[in-house]
Amino acid sequence: MAATEHYAYYPEGDFPPYLAYGFRPTFLLMAPYMILSILLWALHYTGYIPLPFLGDALSWHIYEMLYGVGFLGMAAFILTGAPELYPGTVPIVGETLRRLFGLWILGRVAFWLSGWITFYPAALINIALFAWLTLLVIKPIFQDPAKRHVSIAYAFVAVQAAQVWFYLAAAGWVGTPPLEVLKVALGIFLVLIVLSIRRVNIEAVNEILEHEGYEEVFFARPPAYNLTIFMIALFTAVEFFWPQNRAIGWIALGTAAASLAILNDFIAYDETNLFKKRLIFSLTLVPVSMAAGFGLIGYNYLAGLPWYNGDLLHMLTSGTWTLSFYLVMVVITIVHTGRDIAKERDIWICLSVGLILFSAILRTAVTFYPAQGSLLILLSAIVWALPFILYIKRYFKWLLSPRADGIPG
Repeated sequence: MAATEHYAYYPEGDFPPYLAYGFRPTFLLMAPYMILSILLWALHYTGYIPLPFLGDALSWHIYEMLYGVGFLGMAAFILTGAPELYPGTVPIVGETLRRLFGLWILGRVAFWLSGWITFYPAALINIALFAWLTLLVIKPIFQDPAKRHVSIAYAFVAVQAAQVWFYLAAAGWVGTPPLEVLKVALGIFLVLIVLSIRRVNIEAVNEILEHEGYEEVFFARPPAYNLTIFMIALFTAVEFFWPQNRAIGWIALGTAAASLAILNDFIAYDETNLFKKRLIFSLTLVPVSMAAGFGLIGYNYLAGLPWYNGDLLHMLTSGTWTLSFYLVMVVITIVHTGRDIAKERDIWICLSVGLILFSAILRTAVTFYPAQGSLLILLSAIVWALPFILYIKRYFKWLLSPRADGIPG
């Protein structure tokens, strides 16, 4: 398997399993933190518990989902992927991982207490955290003569730039409302998701097809992904600079269409129907959910309906964003703990994908049933947390154990 070719460069030493590769501490932190954050937010938003130490609770919720959880997703993808994408790159393991994720925990504490200690400590810690991650992986990306995957590096820089902008806005040093900056950051993260999911599709789909004896290679061709990235960037820019322009509606619908074009690679596969393959079908739901989210937003703009776009955006956040993170967690966990992804794609993955999409529907439904908003938000949060509870039960024992195939990492 391609996922094991780079282990010749694994550093010497005896490392505990939870620090033996970048994805291990990442996912051990990510699942519990996602559960804790969403349930606390839902209980606070619906008035069940006060959280006075948070300061601006809405900014906390959005920022922590984008940058608290988002950092972990970025770290898992690039710390695991860089040694595989760039032969000769030494994996980051051991004490460096301990310090990196120790700083992540410190950043979460500082942001949670920002209502008491201001944003400044959180700003210093979290900006340094993202800069450190970038420095750990940037060298092989730009040293590659072909500049493969350099777009991921640019997306990392854009994510960091948006974070700096957010803290400047929160401190009142720039006039942009912090929530508007976070909407721009969401657009950048969606671009990063499209870049990442293309690479995950190539690896996961071909692993499954090879196991089942198919000879045709699956290609995730760049044009549809690049068009989707362009449309997301265009939508984000136009919505920020001209928020009342009706052209946003057409751009949103164009983004939805571009997302659906990604499915052509799955449709064009000749040897078998990929949509009937477990896990592969789940991967196709990422562009489908993205199309649904942008489609709803576009229709709302063009029809002049009184729907709240903040609720409709949750088809992209609770849906697309969450689904892509969950699938990356599952694929990386299975492949990089030395197991066969074709054998391990069980019914629990299908159930979890269904729960994520159901939670997105529940949360988006708030815009149609505002009188039941509190109930829908609570139910959505509970349903949203369930896949990550299942992930803990199903995969944590693998993350805390050596690889099943005996290879280090």
